Amino acid sequence: MRRQPFVSIIIPLYVISERFFKDFQKFSKLKYNNFEIIVVCDKNVSLPNIERKVKLLLTHQAHTGPAEKRDLAIKIAKGEICAFIDDDAYSSEDWLQKAVKYFENPHIVAVVGPGITPPDDSFLEKIGGYIIESYLCSGGIQYRFYRTGAKIFVNDYPAYNLFVRTSILKKVGGYGSTFYGGEDTLLCMKLIKYGKIMYDSNIVVYHHRRKFPISFLKQIAGVGLHRGYFFIKYPETSRRIIYLLPATLTVCFIGGIILSMLCPPYVALVFISLFLFVLSCAVFSVYNHKVGFILSLIAGLGIIMTHITYGIFFVKGLLVKHLVR
Repeated sequence: MRRQPFVSIIIPLYVISERFFKDFQKFSKLKYNNFEIIVVCDKNVSLPNIERKVKLLLTHQAHTGPAEKRDLAIKIAKGEICAFIDDDAYSSEDWLQKAVKYFENPHIVAVVGPGITPPDDSFLEKIGGYIIESYLCSGGIQYRFYRTGAKIFVNDYPAYNLFVRTSILKKVGGYGSTFYGGEDTLLCMKLIKYGKIMYDSNIVVYHHRRKFPISFLKQIAGVGLHRGYFFIKYPETSRRIIYLLPATLTVCFIGGIILSMLCPPYVALVFISLFLFVLSCAVFSVYNHKVGFILSLIAGLGIIMTHITYGIFFVKGLLVKHLVR
Protein backbone atom coordinates (compact mmCIF):
# COMPACT_ATOMS: atom_id res chain seq x y z
CA MET A 1 0.00 0.00 0.00
CA ARG A 2 1.33 3.43 -1.01
CA ARG A 3 2.46 5.67 1.86
CA GLN A 4 0.31 8.71 2.61
CA PRO A 5 2.61 11.69 3.27
CA PHE A 6 1.15 14.35 5.54
CA VAL A 7 -0.24 17.26 3.47
CA SER A 8 -0.93 20.82 4.61
CA ILE A 9 -3.80 22.31 2.57
CA ILE A 10 -3.39 26.10 2.57
CA ILE A 11 -6.24 28.49 1.76
CA PRO A 12 -5.75 32.29 1.76
CA LEU A 13 -9.26 33.50 2.64
CA TYR A 14 -10.25 36.87 1.27
CA VAL A 15 -13.91 36.68 0.26
CA ILE A 16 -15.91 35.40 3.25
CA SER A 17 -19.14 34.16 1.67
CA GLU A 18 -21.78 31.49 1.96
CA ARG A 19 -20.32 29.83 -1.13
CA PHE A 20 -16.92 29.52 0.52
CA PHE A 21 -18.39 27.67 3.52
CA LYS A 22 -20.38 25.40 1.19
CA ASP A 23 -17.26 24.55 -0.79
CA PHE A 24 -15.21 24.14 2.37
CA GLN A 25 -17.46 21.27 3.50
CA LYS A 26 -16.36 19.31 0.42
CA PHE A 27 -12.95 18.73 1.97
CA SER A 28 -14.67 16.22 4.26
CA LYS A 29 -15.13 13.98 1.20
CA LEU A 30 -11.44 13.73 0.37
CA LYS A 31 -10.35 10.13 -0.14
CA TYR A 32 -7.22 10.76 1.89
CA ASN A 33 -6.73 10.79 5.64
CA ASN A 34 -3.35 12.32 6.37
CA PHE A 35 -3.84 16.08 6.01
CA GLU A 36 -4.49 19.37 7.78
CA ILE A 37 -6.21 22.52 6.50
CA ILE A 38 -4.78 25.94 7.29
CA VAL A 39 -7.07 28.87 6.49
CA VAL A 40 -5.38 32.26 6.66
CA CYS A 41 -7.60 35.32 7.05
CA ASP A 42 -7.43 38.96 8.14
CA LYS A 43 -10.68 38.53 10.09
CA ASN A 44 -11.85 36.00 12.63
CA VAL A 45 -14.30 33.52 11.11
CA SER A 46 -16.03 30.39 12.37
CA LEU A 47 -14.94 27.42 10.27
CA PRO A 48 -16.45 23.93 10.17
CA ASN A 49 -14.05 21.53 11.85
CA ILE A 50 -13.40 18.57 9.59
CA GLU A 51 -12.31 15.79 11.93
CA ARG A 52 -10.26 18.33 13.93
CA LYS A 53 -8.04 18.95 10.92
CA VAL A 54 -8.81 22.66 10.49
CA LYS A 55 -6.66 25.55 11.73
CA LEU A 56 -7.50 29.24 11.41
CA LEU A 57 -4.50 31.55 11.21
CA LEU A 58 -5.13 35.28 11.65
CA THR A 59 -2.82 37.81 10.01
CA HIS A 60 -3.61 40.56 12.58
CA GLN A 61 -3.46 42.99 9.64
CA ALA A 62 -6.20 45.04 7.98
CA HIS A 63 -5.43 43.74 4.50
CA THR A 64 -2.93 41.17 3.24
CA GLY A 65 -2.54 39.62 -0.19
CA PRO A 66 -2.62 35.88 -1.00
CA ALA A 67 1.17 35.56 -1.15
CA GLU A 68 1.56 37.02 2.33
CA LYS A 69 -1.18 34.76 3.70
CA ARG A 70 0.39 31.67 2.17
CA ASP A 71 3.80 32.56 3.57
CA LEU A 72 2.33 32.78 7.08
CA ALA A 73 0.80 29.33 6.67
CA ILE A 74 4.04 27.80 5.38
CA LYS A 75 5.74 28.77 8.65
CA ILE A 76 3.37 26.60 10.74
CA ALA A 77 2.63 23.87 8.18
CA LYS A 78 3.32 20.38 9.55
CA GLY A 79 2.96 18.61 6.22
CA GLU A 80 5.91 17.50 4.11
CA ILE A 81 3.84 18.76 1.17
CA CYS A 82 1.89 22.04 0.98
CA ALA A 83 -1.21 22.01 -1.22
CA PHE A 84 -2.35 25.47 -2.26
CA ILE A 85 -5.92 26.16 -3.32
CA ASP A 86 -7.86 29.44 -3.60
CA ASP A 87 -10.84 30.48 -1.51
CA ASP A 88 -13.04 30.38 -4.64
CA ALA A 89 -12.19 26.77 -5.46
CA TYR A 90 -12.81 23.27 -4.13
CA SER A 91 -11.09 19.98 -4.78
CA SER A 92 -12.13 16.73 -6.37
CA GLU A 93 -12.38 13.81 -3.95
CA ASP A 94 -9.18 12.15 -5.23
CA TRP A 95 -7.22 15.42 -5.41
CA LEU A 96 -4.61 14.57 -2.78
CA GLN A 97 -4.03 10.94 -3.61
CA LYS A 98 -3.47 11.65 -7.31
CA ALA A 99 -0.98 14.43 -6.60
CA VAL A 100 1.19 13.01 -3.80
CA LYS A 101 2.28 9.94 -5.79
CA TYR A 102 4.47 12.15 -7.99
CA PHE A 103 6.56 13.19 -5.01
CA GLU A 104 8.01 9.69 -4.89
CA ASN A 105 10.24 11.02 -7.66
CA PRO A 106 12.91 13.15 -5.88
CA HIS A 107 13.40 15.30 -8.99
CA ILE A 108 9.84 16.65 -8.82
CA VAL A 109 9.46 19.66 -6.51
CA ALA A 110 5.90 20.65 -7.40
CA VAL A 111 2.76 19.13 -8.89
CA VAL A 112 -0.13 20.99 -10.52
CA GLY A 113 -3.47 20.38 -12.21
CA PRO A 114 -6.33 22.22 -13.93
CA GLY A 115 -8.91 24.51 -12.38
CA ILE A 116 -12.18 23.49 -14.04
CA THR A 117 -15.40 25.52 -14.15
CA PRO A 118 -17.78 24.04 -11.53
CA PRO A 119 -21.02 22.61 -12.97
CA ASP A 120 -23.10 24.71 -10.54
CA ASP A 121 -21.59 28.07 -11.54
CA SER A 122 -24.06 30.76 -12.63
CA PHE A 123 -24.77 31.65 -16.27
CA LEU A 124 -22.44 34.67 -16.26
CA GLU A 125 -19.71 32.70 -14.47
CA LYS A 126 -19.93 29.92 -17.05
CA ILE A 127 -19.50 32.48 -19.82
CA GLY A 128 -16.18 33.40 -18.19
CA GLY A 129 -15.32 29.70 -18.12
CA TYR A 130 -16.15 29.22 -21.81
CA ILE A 131 -13.90 32.16 -22.65
CA ILE A 132 -10.74 31.03 -20.85
CA GLU A 133 -11.24 27.37 -21.82
CA SER A 134 -11.10 28.37 -25.49
CA TYR A 135 -7.82 27.83 -27.32
CA LEU A 136 -8.20 31.24 -28.98
CA CYS A 137 -8.18 32.82 -25.54
CA SER A 138 -5.67 30.76 -23.56
CA GLY A 139 -3.61 29.34 -26.41
CA GLY A 140 -0.78 27.15 -25.19
CA ILE A 141 -1.84 27.39 -21.54
CA GLN A 142 -5.36 26.10 -22.18
CA TYR A 143 -4.52 23.05 -20.11
CA ARG A 144 -4.73 25.20 -16.97
CA PHE A 145 -8.51 25.51 -17.33
CA TYR A 146 -9.59 22.40 -19.20
CA ARG A 147 -9.03 18.69 -18.68
CA THR A 148 -6.95 17.80 -21.73
CA GLY A 149 -5.56 14.44 -20.63
CA ALA A 150 -2.02 15.83 -20.70
CA LYS A 151 0.84 14.94 -18.36
CA ILE A 152 3.65 17.40 -18.96
CA PHE A 153 6.35 19.41 -17.23
CA VAL A 154 5.72 23.16 -16.86
CA ASN A 155 7.74 26.04 -15.45
CA ASP A 156 4.99 28.48 -14.48
CA TYR A 157 1.61 27.81 -12.89
CA PRO A 158 -1.13 29.54 -10.84
CA ALA A 159 -1.53 28.73 -7.15
CA TYR A 160 -5.19 27.66 -7.28
CA ASN A 161 -4.00 24.05 -7.69
CA LEU A 162 -0.39 23.77 -6.64
CA PHE A 163 1.46 21.17 -4.53
CA VAL A 164 5.01 21.92 -3.37
CA ARG A 165 7.49 20.15 -1.13
CA THR A 166 7.53 22.09 2.15
CA SER A 167 11.30 21.74 2.47
CA ILE A 168 11.80 23.44 -0.90
CA LEU A 169 9.30 26.18 -0.03
CA LYS A 170 11.27 27.03 3.07
CA LYS A 171 14.55 26.86 1.17
CA VAL A 172 13.39 29.43 -1.42
CA GLY A 173 11.75 31.68 1.19
CA GLY A 174 8.17 30.89 0.19
CA TYR A 175 6.41 33.37 -2.05
CA GLY A 176 8.41 36.25 -0.63
CA SER A 177 6.37 39.00 -2.29
CA THR A 178 3.30 41.19 -1.92
CA PHE A 179 2.20 40.73 -5.54
CA TYR A 180 -1.51 40.10 -5.97
CA GLY A 181 -1.44 38.44 -9.36
CA GLY A 182 1.86 37.08 -10.58
CA GLU A 183 3.00 35.94 -7.15
CA ASP A 184 2.82 32.33 -8.35
CA THR A 185 5.05 33.10 -11.35
CA LEU A 186 7.70 34.47 -9.00
CA LEU A 187 7.47 31.35 -6.81
CA CYS A 188 7.75 28.98 -9.79
CA MET A 189 10.85 30.82 -10.99
CA LYS A 190 12.48 29.89 -7.69
CA LEU A 191 11.15 26.32 -7.64
CA ILE A 192 12.45 25.25 -11.06
CA LYS A 193 15.99 25.88 -9.84
CA TYR A 194 15.57 22.83 -7.58
CA GLY A 195 13.61 20.46 -9.76
CA LYS A 196 10.66 19.93 -12.07
CA ILE A 197 7.01 20.96 -11.90
CA MET A 198 4.69 18.14 -13.01
CA TYR A 199 1.26 18.83 -14.54
CA ASP A 200 -1.39 16.10 -14.58
CA SER A 201 -4.87 16.98 -15.87
CA ASN A 202 -6.41 14.34 -13.59
CA ILE A 203 -5.44 16.36 -10.48
CA VAL A 204 -8.59 18.48 -10.53
CA VAL A 205 -9.94 21.40 -8.57
CA TYR A 206 -13.14 23.23 -9.45
CA HIS A 207 -12.42 26.93 -9.74
CA HIS A 208 -15.33 29.38 -9.73
CA ARG A 209 -15.14 31.94 -12.52
CA ARG A 210 -15.68 35.67 -12.23
CA LYS A 211 -18.97 36.95 -13.60
CA PHE A 212 -18.77 38.19 -17.16
CA PRO A 213 -18.24 40.93 -18.16
CA ILE A 214 -17.24 43.35 -15.36
CA SER A 215 -15.70 41.10 -12.69
CA PHE A 216 -14.19 38.81 -15.31
CA LEU A 217 -12.55 41.59 -17.31
CA LYS A 218 -11.32 43.26 -14.11
CA GLN A 219 -9.50 40.03 -13.28
CA ILE A 220 -8.07 39.84 -16.82
CA ALA A 221 -6.85 43.43 -16.48
CA GLY A 222 -4.92 42.47 -13.35
CA VAL A 223 -3.37 39.47 -15.09
CA GLY A 224 -2.35 41.59 -18.08
CA LEU A 225 -0.86 44.31 -15.87
CA HIS A 226 1.31 41.87 -13.92
CA ARG A 227 2.35 39.90 -17.01
CA GLY A 228 3.45 43.10 -18.75
CA TYR A 229 5.47 44.08 -15.69
CA PHE A 230 6.93 40.58 -15.40
CA PHE A 231 7.75 40.57 -19.14
CA ILE A 232 10.39 43.20 -18.40
CA LYS A 233 11.24 42.31 -14.80
CA TYR A 234 11.33 38.50 -14.98
CA PRO A 235 12.08 37.41 -18.56
CA GLU A 236 12.98 33.86 -17.47
CA THR A 237 9.35 32.72 -17.52
CA SER A 238 7.37 35.71 -18.78
CA ARG A 239 9.15 36.85 -21.93
CA ARG A 240 7.23 34.68 -24.38
CA ILE A 241 5.56 35.43 -27.71
CA ILE A 242 2.21 34.15 -26.43
CA TYR A 243 2.06 36.98 -23.89
CA LEU A 244 2.65 39.57 -26.63
CA LEU A 245 -0.16 38.39 -28.90
CA PRO A 246 -3.10 40.11 -27.11
CA ALA A 247 -1.25 43.44 -27.11
CA THR A 248 -0.42 43.02 -30.80
CA LEU A 249 -4.04 42.22 -31.64
CA THR A 250 -5.21 45.20 -29.59
CA VAL A 251 -2.90 47.57 -31.48
CA CYS A 252 -4.11 46.12 -34.80
CA PHE A 253 -7.76 46.45 -33.71
CA ILE A 254 -7.40 50.09 -32.63
CA GLY A 255 -5.33 50.85 -35.72
CA GLY A 256 -7.98 49.26 -37.92
CA ILE A 257 -10.71 51.45 -36.43
CA ILE A 258 -8.63 54.60 -36.96
CA LEU A 259 -7.76 53.69 -40.56
CA SER A 260 -11.41 52.85 -41.28
CA MET A 261 -12.36 56.36 -40.19
CA LEU A 262 -9.61 58.14 -42.11
CA CYS A 263 -9.27 56.08 -45.28
CA PRO A 264 -11.62 55.20 -48.19
CA PRO A 265 -14.69 53.00 -47.47
CA TYR A 266 -13.06 49.82 -48.81
CA VAL A 267 -10.59 49.94 -45.87
CA ALA A 268 -13.51 49.81 -43.44
CA LEU A 269 -14.95 46.89 -45.43
CA VAL A 270 -11.66 45.01 -45.13
CA PHE A 271 -11.48 45.75 -41.39
CA ILE A 272 -15.08 44.60 -40.80
CA SER A 273 -14.44 41.44 -42.82
CA LEU A 274 -11.34 40.64 -40.76
CA PHE A 275 -13.22 41.35 -37.53
CA LEU A 276 -16.06 39.00 -38.53
CA PHE A 277 -13.52 36.33 -39.47
CA VAL A 278 -11.82 36.58 -36.09
CA LEU A 279 -15.19 36.57 -34.33
CA SER A 280 -16.25 33.46 -36.29
CA CYS A 281 -13.07 31.67 -35.24
CA ALA A 282 -13.64 32.68 -31.61
CA VAL A 283 -17.26 31.48 -31.70
CA PHE A 284 -16.25 28.16 -33.26
CA SER A 285 -13.49 27.65 -30.68
CA VAL A 286 -16.19 27.70 -27.97
CA TYR A 287 -18.84 25.85 -29.99
CA ASN A 288 -16.29 23.10 -30.55
CA HIS A 289 -16.57 22.32 -26.83
CA LYS A 290 -20.24 21.36 -27.34
CA VAL A 291 -21.55 24.71 -26.15
CA GLY A 292 -24.79 26.09 -27.67
CA PHE A 293 -24.54 28.65 -30.50
CA ILE A 294 -25.93 31.65 -28.57
CA LEU A 295 -23.61 31.00 -25.63
CA SER A 296 -20.73 30.50 -28.08
CA LEU A 297 -21.52 33.84 -29.72
CA ILE A 298 -21.52 35.66 -26.38
CA ALA A 299 -18.31 33.92 -25.36
CA GLY A 300 -16.78 34.65 -28.78
CA LEU A 301 -17.37 38.37 -28.29
CA GLY A 302 -15.99 37.90 -24.77
CA ILE A 303 -12.77 36.41 -26.17
CA ILE A 304 -12.19 39.55 -28.25
CA MET A 305 -12.98 41.76 -25.24
CA THR A 306 -10.61 39.67 -23.14
CA HIS A 307 -7.71 40.09 -25.56
CA ILE A 308 -8.28 43.84 -25.81
CA THR A 309 -8.48 44.26 -22.02
CA TYR A 310 -5.41 42.09 -21.46
CA GLY A 311 -3.52 43.88 -24.26
CA ILE A 312 -4.19 47.37 -22.91
CA PHE A 313 -3.13 46.48 -19.38
CA PHE A 314 -0.15 44.45 -20.63
CA VAL A 315 1.20 47.60 -22.30
CA LYS A 316 0.52 49.51 -19.09
CA GLY A 317 2.51 46.86 -17.18
CA LEU A 318 5.43 47.30 -19.58
CA LEU A 319 5.57 50.96 -18.61
CA VAL A 320 5.29 50.51 -14.84
CA LYS A 321 8.63 50.91 -13.07
CA HIS A 322 7.57 49.43 -9.75
CA LEU A 323 4.54 47.23 -9.09
CA VAL A 324 3.69 46.20 -5.54
CA ARG A 325 0.27 44.65 -6.08
